[in-house]
Amino acid sequence: MKSNKAKAVSAVASARRRTGIISGTIIILAFVAAVIVAVYFVLDQNTSISRQNVYTMNSQLSNGIQSRLEKMEEVTTRVIQSESYKNFEESVYKGNSRNYDIRMENELKEFMLYMSTTDNYNDFFLLYDDNHTVGRVSNATNSSFENDIYSKLSGYLKDQQKLWLTGVKGDYDRLYFVRRLNSGTILAGSIFTNALKSVFPENDAKHLSFILVDDGGNEIFSVNRSSVTDEAVKNLKAVWSDGEPVAVDSLKYAASSARCANNWHIISVSDFSSRNSRYLRILIYCTSILGVAVVIVFFVGLLLSSSKMPDNIIYRGHYSTESIDKLTGLIMNEALENVIVEKIDRCINGTTMVLMLVSIKNYDLINENYGENAVDEALVKVSGVLREFYGKKNTVGKTGENEFAVLADFTDFDLFKAHDRIKDNARQLEGELDKLELENERGIIMCAVGAAIYPDDNDDYDVLYEQAKTALEDSMKTRACKCRFYKDLPKEKQGDK
Repeated sequence: MKSNKAKAVSAVASARRRTGIISGTIIILAFVAAVIVAVYFVLDQNTSISRQNVYTMNSQLSNGIQSRLEKMEEVTTRVIQSESYKNFEESVYKGNSRNYDIRMENELKEFMLYMSTTDNYNDFFLLYDDNHTVGRVSNATNSSFENDIYSKLSGYLKDQQKLWLTGVKGDYDRLYFVRRLNSGTILAGSIFTNALKSVFPENDAKHLSFILVDDGGNEIFSVNRSSVTDEAVKNLKAVWSDGEPVAVDSLKYAASSARCANNWHIISVSDFSSRNSRYLRILIYCTSILGVAVVIVFFVGLLLSSSKMPDNIIYRGHYSTESIDKLTGLIMNEALENVIVEKIDRCINGTTMVLMLVSIKNYDLINENYGENAVDEALVKVSGVLREFYGKKNTVGKTGENEFAVLADFTDFDLFKAHDRIKDNARQLEGELDKLELENERGIIMCAVGAAIYPDDNDDYDVLYEQAKTALEDSMKTRACKCRFYKDLPKEKQGDK
């Protein structure tokens, strides 16, 4: 009997061990699978976001380059509509042979030199089929076309009325705009390629590259070109078509190409190879740490599986979190109110504090004109000023969609000094808030500030809040940022608060 009982106990213990091993193996495999899936989705999500961002950015750059070139082309229209040009053309085609009136030519040349300076043309000239030129022709251009400019430009134009040209004798530092005016006259101008630099964003981010290439992939202009950019250009060339813009991506980059001018392509590349490597390292570290934890749990479970576990063990946990605004990181709503009320209730006699409410006056206008991203930018900038201005010793929070609250301590042994410090602080805050602007010159962020002083105005939070709210409403009516104090309002505006 004892032997049978011992065998039964041993069998139960073995079964428990096997169960522990199987359970642990399943946990490890499930964990590994979860990590692989997480890695895939993180990288895929980042690639998708980068692809969309670079696609949008590249479309904007394409429009910018096209607008820049079109603006330069407008100069030619003004030239051929001028009286100087018309008079000169009449003199050229008078009779059976060419007749270049020197006086009219000088008048037209002076006009063309003036027009060329408006868009920084290096060359700007009329060219006739006998290679007579009127305007400004650089030595570099004469050298590039070997003094046979008309026939070579005609060859480039073919049946086109106008085109942008570069890469003449391998020179991509100069762009030529060529326009046929009639069967025997061409108007041409050139600029340095670097003149397009103003179209591109000032780029401090080394992971972003921009490149303008011709249809053969030859570089016309670039910013931060790298080996990754070259790989992206190579892959984009394989999918170039009349259906541009197009986009390609890999684990190293996202790139987009859009057609502009005459068969040129503007390409934007976001190189996130280092970012993905960083993500992979973080995931490897996390995997290692969690892997060790799983192994520990596995062996603990293995040991416990062969021992008698007490019945009815219940683990209970209580978790409490403060209400935090995800955009600004500030406490808000009930959590904010509780913090402020607690500070007021626990303060000692002689304490002087100010409750300030700050609101963005043109919040709705920003949202209407520029959308949610601009609204978020405005909220972050205002909250940043408040955080920096009042530091860690005071309370800064958010009381609504477009309202911030500050409880700041200005206690001083001299009550008059405390009030002077409050007023000086308010003036400094006005100055800081008045400086706030949206990025890309989209306009200023206009703020209003209302304040009530504890305990001078009242010692109850609800009343103080209503008083500060009344002062804020009065501040909303001012043009510049002006902090209004409740006690400074006219009696009729204070009401019975």
